[in-house]
Amino acid sequence: MSFHEFCRKSSFVDGQQVIGEPGYAIKYANAKGEIFIVNAQDLADFLIFLEKNYDEVKAAWSSVPSKKSVIYEYEEKSYRAIYGVASRDDHLKSISSTGRSQTRPLTSVISKFICYLGGFEYQNVSENSHFDYDSIVRAVRNLPSNIKNLDHADPTKNSNKTKRQVNNHGFVRLPKSFFLLAGVSGSGKTRFVRQQAELTGSLDETYCLVPVRPDWHEPSDLLGYISRLGADGPRYVVSDVLRFIVSAWKEIVAHVETGDGRPEWVGRDLAEIRPFWLCLDEMNLAPVEQYFADFLSVLETRRFLNEEELQQYNADNGVERSYVYSSDSVLKPAIFTQLDSVGESVLRNDLGLVGGEFDGMWDYFRASGIPLPFNLIVAGTVNMDETTHGFSRKVIDRALSIDFGEFFPNEFDQFFDQQTEPVALSYPLVSSANKEDLKDVPADPEGKKTVDFLSGINSLLKGSPFELAYRALNELLLSVACLGPQDDRTLQAVWDDFLMMKVLPRIEGDQEKLAVFDGAGVDAVEPQDILGKLSGHLKTAMPGIWESDRPDLLRASIVEGETLNVECRSKAKLNWMRHRLQTNGYTSFWP
Repeated sequence: MSFHEFCRKSSFVDGQQVIGEPGYAIKYANAKGEIFIVNAQDLADFLIFLEKNYDEVKAAWSSVPSKKSVIYEYEEKSYRAIYGVASRDDHLKSISSTGRSQTRPLTSVISKFICYLGGFEYQNVSENSHFDYDSIVRAVRNLPSNIKNLDHADPTKNSNKTKRQVNNHGFVRLPKSFFLLAGVSGSGKTRFVRQQAELTGSLDETYCLVPVRPDWHEPSDLLGYISRLGADGPRYVVSDVLRFIVSAWKEIVAHVETGDGRPEWVGRDLAEIRPFWLCLDEMNLAPVEQYFADFLSVLETRRFLNEEELQQYNADNGVERSYVYSSDSVLKPAIFTQLDSVGESVLRNDLGLVGGEFDGMWDYFRASGIPLPFNLIVAGTVNMDETTHGFSRKVIDRALSIDFGEFFPNEFDQFFDQQTEPVALSYPLVSSANKEDLKDVPADPEGKKTVDFLSGINSLLKGSPFELAYRALNELLLSVACLGPQDDRTLQAVWDDFLMMKVLPRIEGDQEKLAVFDGAGVDAVEPQDILGKLSGHLKTAMPGIWESDRPDLLRASIVEGETLNVECRSKAKLNWMRHRLQTNGYTSFWP
């Protein structure tokens, strides 16, 4: 379908006539029937401008008192402010001028342009103009290389993109919001987290770097504590981490309602909520199981209601929520009761909650404690050497472990001319996988292939310390739902990365520990060790990638039209681990 055919169908929604001219001129009418002309290149340049300057654009929109509650709901004066920002670019003066005089008709054309490129259904701009950041990014990424071909373009067939790229080209949703970046010192782990914050938000607002100290041994080192020293009474000493958690909640909460005497928060639209990146630098300089224990436990309580539960919640409470999220608290409500009025006032100030606009949020925190926000992503950078502490299986089971050198290698020949870039990542929106989440995954719409794959792996691990449980299956299914593979080769690439992040990091030990048990006892270590069994099984279970390359799901080529492929990661890692076992009598995932 061409853009002009798309506009013709969209005219049934708003009645606007948009007519294609030879070349790439676009004619459109206002409510009076007056005709205006804009060319497709100007529309493309305007979208690119919005993407690059979105913070400034949103600030201009936000400064108008009559604006709607979210940026994608059209309101004339606030949208004139958006077009006003574009006036500084000489190439956009025409759009900027027209946008301030014919605001609604031009916005309708631009909205159709975004919907066409992004694969959205067009709605009246008063309901959804698609001027939110994610929609704009998605549209920009699907711009044809030659805008004059717009009449014949079909973004849904463009460049063999996977569903992951088409649906979330601006970012990929993580299946879990806690991961470890392990690699040699100086490989760029901390810089990677910083780069992610730049891609999806603002360093000043959505990024917090916390260097872990070797003397951290309890949760108070991370989250703060009550001090009873001095004559002023008990005071809560706030940590940078707790302050950042509250900042993430400020991004989420639109307002707080009081029902049945208990405050409940109502969130902003998800398209408006940015990920907040907490980087725990050199995370294993201190024993992680000690200072991070409380945080780990609360991580597992994060939960979104699924579609069926959400409908029931709305019916029971007489509301219309688009999502409902809950989590246990990292700062319990009992903490507030231990402070006197002055202590509470000091704590509120330290958390940045001073002012009437935060009264509701403060009341909610006092009543329920401070839960973990769903838009908080915790990334720990770690070095695995004799100066650091190892990780227990409890930590590894609750994290995505990324061997940084394998997923984001330092390619010296590209030092001056980078050919690849990381894909932007964002927070998960599903906590427990179900068939509804998988129905739009072409390669595995019911999840059966994935369940069978992990069942086969687990049958080999049965009876060993490395056996998997429901948590692993849930996270693999979430990975499939987040990445949305279109074909078996890409589905197997998802499995391959999961093996590298969740299965192989758990396996370590000597020949006795890695021996395979059967009905007769212990088999010979060679070739019947667990690693050998896994290699043989995976060769059959992942035939599409075991002897050939596979798509890279976390990096993209910056060369237009080029797909980035890598060798099967788990095959190389298993071979390395087996060689280490045979040579040293002991092996582990980490160098």
